[in-house]
Amino acid sequence: MEFILNSKEMQDADSYTIKNFTPSLELMEKAGTECYKVILTYINKSNNILVACGSGGNGGDGLVIARLLLENGFNPTVCMIGSHLKNETKTNFERYKGKIIQNIDNVKSDDFDIIIDSVLGVGINCALKDNYISFINKLNTLNGFKVSIDISSGIDSTNGNSLGAFFKSDLTIAINNYKTGHYFNDGIESYNRLIKVDIGISLLENHEYTKTLNLVDFCSLFPKRNRNSNKGNNGRVALIGGCKLTPGALNLSLNALAALRGGVGYATVCIPSSLYNIYALKNNENIYQVLSDNDGKIVFNEKEISKLLNYDAIAIGMGIGTSEEVYKIIKFLLANYNGNLLIDADGLNSISKFGIDILNKHSCNVILTPHLKEFSRLSGLSLDDIKLNYIDVAKAFANKYHVYLNLKNDVSVITDGNEVILNINGNAGLAKGGSGDVLSGVTLSLLNKKDNLLYRVACGAFILGRSSDFAIKDINEYSLMARDLSKYLISVFNELVGTKAK
Repeated sequence: MEFILNSKEMQDADSYTIKNFTPSLELMEKAGTECYKVILTYINKSNNILVACGSGGNGGDGLVIARLLLENGFNPTVCMIGSHLKNETKTNFERYKGKIIQNIDNVKSDDFDIIIDSVLGVGINCALKDNYISFINKLNTLNGFKVSIDISSGIDSTNGNSLGAFFKSDLTIAINNYKTGHYFNDGIESYNRLIKVDIGISLLENHEYTKTLNLVDFCSLFPKRNRNSNKGNNGRVALIGGCKLTPGALNLSLNALAALRGGVGYATVCIPSSLYNIYALKNNENIYQVLSDNDGKIVFNEKEISKLLNYDAIAIGMGIGTSEEVYKIIKFLLANYNGNLLIDADGLNSISKFGIDILNKHSCNVILTPHLKEFSRLSGLSLDDIKLNYIDVAKAFANKYHVYLNLKNDVSVITDGNEVILNINGNAGLAKGGSGDVLSGVTLSLLNKKDNLLYRVACGAFILGRSSDFAIKDINEYSLMARDLSKYLISVFNELVGTKAK
């Protein structure tokens, strides 16, 4: 588990540590020293090194790095930007006795082998002035190996948006904690590699920080199975989806459920009756239930849907088409079902079109898995509004409707309105139609129980992302297709079942 902090949380933790444990000058020395240790592994004594420093705390960290480089026989050059140096930064500027240049306008692209960006840190969240934009753009033109200290200058450390220009690093060294801005919008494009150094900053007690989870965190969801267990006590799940125009979407969810064998005892696939022949014998392990349809689209029949009310989990929406009939099915399940209900794709679009108010009251646990455009339609927020702060808007929505939300993107936000988990694994190969349908099948396989639901939803995202990471070892990101993922899901399950809690 890793805690991911926004700008204010990081600044509060920094202030708390300075007030109670470590003086600010000593903390700056620690930050610079730990970053210097990392940088040592990338440089040699023949390198010409540029350390670009701002006037704030981030610049002070850079000045510590520059001093340590000089003291240990390296060849650093410092270039400062900004006036009114912070007290600790001024002290470290005075301690540095090496070469200083006034500006970088005349620096040539090959003058430096290493460029260290220590200009702007986590406290910057407003549009940059022109001189900073020009400075950062100039740094980006230099050909050396580029390192950012804490976060790339010009990136908002909360939402990851560019503030006018941003430094593009080969390596970013996060100080003490990763920042939410590392993972969103331009932030995730600002580095090739991201690592972290610990400098002993203490986080506030009783504060719910955003987090990322790993294999160890999820392994408790997969306890050793009793030898006398049977399919009846391992849960039943159902998928409702498919229509004449998009029959493949449900198949992808179905394949995921069959391939990874997530532990459920029964899996029932509910499809339009006229499409039965398309799905029959696709996966021999599954039970089929045909539903009334009109020209290949499911229509609401209370008697038929009522047969599903004793299932542990239901997923609806994959390839089902947007319609008032789908809306009626969801409305009925929300009012009468007591298990775990996952709504995806056209299920979400039907809610957006015919009335989100049905989410105000529900007897079941509701899991929504929208991508950004689906969430925009659901919430009424523009994409720009969402991108200003993914976490806050996701929390507010989940809290308002008392749902579990997986807001899908390159980094997904999973929340119940209080706790927030980021899924940061996966790759660009998932940016194709069908990936979300596979996710629905994966997640449904974990919803056969009601305990730890937020972790179960997050685990579904983790499994999908990790399976794609396995896949691109064999298939390039351009060629990876959703159908390929089923072959790699079992590898992730093998890891989860074999991992032991610490």
